[in-house]
Parts: sequence; structure tokens; C-alpha cells
Amino acid sequence: MKKHFSLKKMTAFLMSTALIAGAMPVNAGGLFNVSSGITADAASEKKTPAAGVFYKVGDTISVTGDTWFVIDDDPNSGFPSAKISSDIAITAYESSDTDNQYIWKTGDTMFTEVHNGFYITRKDPSVTPEGFYITGGKGTENEPFIIGLSVPKFSGKNITLSDGIGMNFIVSEVNEENADSFKVKLSGDCAEADNALHSLELKTIGGKDVYCVTANISANNMDSKITAELYYSDSKTIVDTLAFSANDYLDAIDSSDNAKLNALVKATRQFGKVSEAYFSGSTLPAVADHSDDILNAVTVFGEYSFNKYQPMFDSNAALMSLVLDSKLAVRLYTAKYEESQHNIAAFDMWTFDEDNKLVISPFAEIYAFEGANGKFCFEVPGITPTQLGTTFNVNYQGTDYLFSPMSWAFRIMSKEDADKKDIAMANALYEYFIAATDYVE
Repeated sequence: MKKHFSLKKMTAFLMSTALIAGAMPVNAGGLFNVSSGITADAASEKKTPAAGVFYKVGDTISVTGDTWFVIDDDPNSGFPSAKISSDIAITAYESSDTDNQYIWKTGDTMFTEVHNGFYITRKDPSVTPEGFYITGGKGTENEPFIIGLSVPKFSGKNITLSDGIGMNFIVSEVNEENADSFKVKLSGDCAEADNALHSLELKTIGGKDVYCVTANISANNMDSKITAELYYSDSKTIVDTLAFSANDYLDAIDSSDNAKLNALVKATRQFGKVSEAYFSGSTLPAVADHSDDILNAVTVFGEYSFNKYQPMFDSNAALMSLVLDSKLAVRLYTAKYEESQHNIAAFDMWTFDEDNKLVISPFAEIYAFEGANGKFCFEVPGITPTQLGTTFNVNYQGTDYLFSPMSWAFRIMSKEDADKKDIAMANALYEYFIAATDYVE
């Protein structure tokens, strides 16, 4: 059986739980339970096994050729599987207090020396389920059909703030054994709206490991609903649907007793409103003036001090810009590229530890590509909200270019004739950065 693991983003201030503390995932509705839509006197049926198929006493599992099933979901049993080569009937049901399991018997047919049916661990001994589901798998020896009391459905939703705004669609009743049996299609204004079927990922959200699919949106689309459709394997049948917007989730958060969370929710919502107006040309919302904070912030390093957000290079030598897409990034356009056209640079991140000692991260290579107005640039990807004030150093052909993402805001605030929409964006970015930083400290 395949094992499923996800690469967890390794940055100290990732904000992977930013908007989850103090907010329970919202119930998506539509969850199957052991009695929904099932009647005790339903007619017996002959059914071909597949993910989502329901079996009860009297039903027949119809197979053609060798078909494999997990017959016991207890981890202590080692998840034994059995091969079925011909039709088999579900003849009786019993509840085992000794093994704390529900058992659907298969008459005289013994799968192993101790298994003459399908064994599923009880969650509530007071409930008598009407039957069991095929919850995943493909029926092969390496990927046998999985059994369970309910089939996966969307069970929750939330958003995370990292290098983008991620909308998580959480699916219940999924584990490493059956996760491959379910796919999700995303539609709406998100980076993943490509008609592809996306696999579920294992992520840690709010301190819990969950299986979900994530839609990454740009800040100007926070009011747009994203729709997720859940499919069994490669089936064309939709088994569950969930739609929400980032602002829907923000509106549902109760942050009344958490000042830092409340500030982050407000700053995130404001960042979205300003971004929407910025790119659509609509009326800009009012944003507090942070020009003094941006222009006069100071970093002290030993006996030296310098402006925290001012880029440490002349504007004739290089320019930097922000990328406000589904992923936040910064780009450096250097005049030196026009001379050599060498396409490799390196960047690292400069921070200070608790003793105010400079810490420089390992460098990473980046490659030139065509950016705005046909000019070539180097991009530093994966900027999180808490890194908007972090100093990055791009080294190109022996020259260091030091700046922070907030250097863009510094440049805007330094202009006497700056565009109003740029000023609003600079102020909104600053509030987003400060609120995120305060929240994680």
C-alpha cells in the first residue's frame, strides 16, 4: 500500500496556523453517518465493489476475477487483506464487545483462520450501523479495497497565510491507506483552477493532521468563491461539493477575545480590499498613514544603525518590485545584467537572533527570466507575511544588493508625487506585515 507524506514548509514564521487559532473548522455539511439515507428493510442488491459503494446484510459483493479487500481495519491486526475470486454474500451482522468491532459475516466463507467477514472498529458501541462502505483502494493486491463506516466527504474549511493565501478544503474519513482513491477539482479565481484532478495532501493544520486540497488565491480575489468537487478516484461522478471565499472564512472567525488575532483578521481583510481596488481601478478604501513608520524605522546592529526598509543600493544600479500574485515574491532588476547577461544569481536572508547577532541563511540559486517591459530580473520566491520586513541579499556577479520586500513601500513613500493606489498598498502591506509578526511572537 502506498504511504502518503507531505513536505512541510520549513520557515520559522510560516503562519501555517495563522487564522485557525480560536476558530474551529466550519462544518461543510453533507457528511455521511451510519444511518443517513439507509433503511433497515431495503432490498438486497448485487453490487460491484468500488470506492463509495455501500453494503448491508443480504447484499452480494459481485466480482470478476481476483479482487482484494482489507478485511480488518484494526491497526493491531496488521490490516490483513483477502482475495475474493467469485461473488460472496453478506449473510449476517454482529457486534463484538471483546474486539470492539462491528462484523459483517460472510457465511461459511473464511478469509483467514479468524476472519469470516469484514471487521470494522467501533466508534460508538451504542450505534448499530446498517452496513459498511468501500472507502478507497482499487481492489488490487498492492492497493486492496478499504472498508469503513462512512465515506470521505468535505468536513471543514479554513485558510492559511504563508507565501500565499491558501484556502484549505478538508476531507474526513481519509487516511494513508485510501487517500489515493480521492481526487478534487478546483474552480474559481485560484491558481489551481485548471480542470485537473488534484490529489489530497496531508497537512498539519491547527495542530491536527488532515487530508485536504489547497486553492491558492491572490489577495485581490479574497471575495471570490472557490468551489471544490470531490471525486472517487478517476470517476466522473461528483460525490461532494464545497464552496467558500477567503472573506467568508474571515467573517466567521470570532476574534473578540484575542487582540492579536483580531488585528491579523482586520489587516488581512484590508489587504484584500486594497488589492482588489488596486488592480480593478475601483475606489480605494481608507487606510491609516504609516509613512513615518516606513520611512524612519531603524535597525541597530552593534554600534551601527541603518534604515530598516531602505534598499542598500542606488536606484541607478538596480530596482526591485513586488509580485502580488497567488504567491508573494520580490524581483530585482539590475543594470549589471545588461552588461554581462549572466543568468545565475544567489540570494540569502539576513536576520538577527535573540542576542542581536546577525544570522545569514544558506544561499539559494535563482535564474534570470523576462519580467516587466521585456527586462530581465531575478526573483526571490516564497515571501511570507512575517518576512515582508526581512533583509534579503541578492548577489550577482560579485555585487550584493540588499533590500527587504518593504523596500518597495519605502520607495513609494519617498516620492512626493506617488500614486494614491501605491500609497494605499504600501500602508496595507505594512499593517499586514506588523499584524502577522505580532501574532506569531
